[in-house]
Amino acid sequence: MGLAPHSPKGHVLTDRSHGSACPASGTPGRANRDIQFSSHAVRAARAAERTQARRARREWIVRAGCAPASTPMWTSRAGWLDELAIWADTEAGRAACARKVRASMLLRVAEALAMHADHSTGRHCAVTNTVVAKTTGCTARTVSTVRAVLRAAGFAVEVHRGTGSAAAPRTARRPSVWHLVSRHAPVDNRAVFHLPPSRRDRRSSLVGNTSPSTRKRAPKTKSSSKKPPQRARRYAPRPLHVQQLAAGVVANCQGLGAVHAGHICDALARSGLDLDAWTARGITAALNADMRARGWSWPDRIERPGAFLATRLRRLPVRPCGAPRGGVTAASLDSSAAQSAAVSVPLSPTQDVTPKPVSVPASASHRAAMLAQIRTTITSSKAQR
Repeated sequence: MGLAPHSPKGHVLTDRSHGSACPASGTPGRANRDIQFSSHAVRAARAAERTQARRARREWIVRAGCAPASTPMWTSRAGWLDELAIWADTEAGRAACARKVRASMLLRVAEALAMHADHSTGRHCAVTNTVVAKTTGCTARTVSTVRAVLRAAGFAVEVHRGTGSAAAPRTARRPSVWHLVSRHAPVDNRAVFHLPPSRRDRRSSLVGNTSPSTRKRAPKTKSSSKKPPQRARRYAPRPLHVQQLAAGVVANCQGLGAVHAGHICDALARSGLDLDAWTARGITAALNADMRARGWSWPDRIERPGAFLATRLRRLPVRPCGAPRGGVTAASLDSSAAQSAAVSVPLSPTQDVTPKPVSVPASASHRAAMLAQIRTTITSSKAQR
């Protein structure tokens, strides 16, 4: 048994009854099998059309009922109806229903509306007044009155106004979309639970000193910061002989005058050299000798003169070659008179015979004169280049 390849009536099973002059002579129950098959196909097509229409209607209701997130929802269908019943029995509820609708009719229509809203949220109630009126046994006008009461009391929100009437074509009729919401009830939290004090108030602690869970906190230690240590601000002026050495080095070396003289002073002070035993001419000669020994040359342009000079000074000895221990210092040149008046005291064999330089602080006028001389030297060196 199979399908006829070219049947004018559709899919027809080939058996003894089809295509014969005596259909009654065939097997019972097979004479009208094609008619039964066609009726099942029609019912399936109609069911698919209804399903597609319901899906399209639901998509339109969701689009039309789009509301901001601030729109509240109901707690549940039963909770919304109980809240409405309690409100209807209050003075405000009786005043709202007076001369408009009875409380029993209000609850009956509200129950019918709740049956057409989403169960979890109470949204998308898109049922017409005519359908609700037939369900509750009232008029469409009464349903409109109930909707107005619910909207005024805050139990419903109309997010989309319907169009068309009963006389309009079916394609032009659209129902109104409502959201059934629960009203916000103020709650006295102080009567429910005593909240602890704010943690901003550091004077109070949530755990008492006698509590077994209290533990002593470790002493606060300075956290290691990834920021580089900032150089402490210097209030005292640099020593005078260091400034004189810096001025001489800047005048004799190329490329060091493009930076503030304080950077050169810092490079000299941090080099580890015995600055009291060095002179500006000696430092320049030692730098030249070191370059000749290593095969280096002095650059024509220096980006960071202070750091460059500090690197070159680290390669020099602490004291110049051939200089006596304690030798002639830059500070002693200005204080030769004070050193000549020093009294000689006999020393023991175990006592260190190294003379200690005597530093005499310069006066304010002398420092001002030296600073002027340094500025003049730097300006002349820049003008020569």
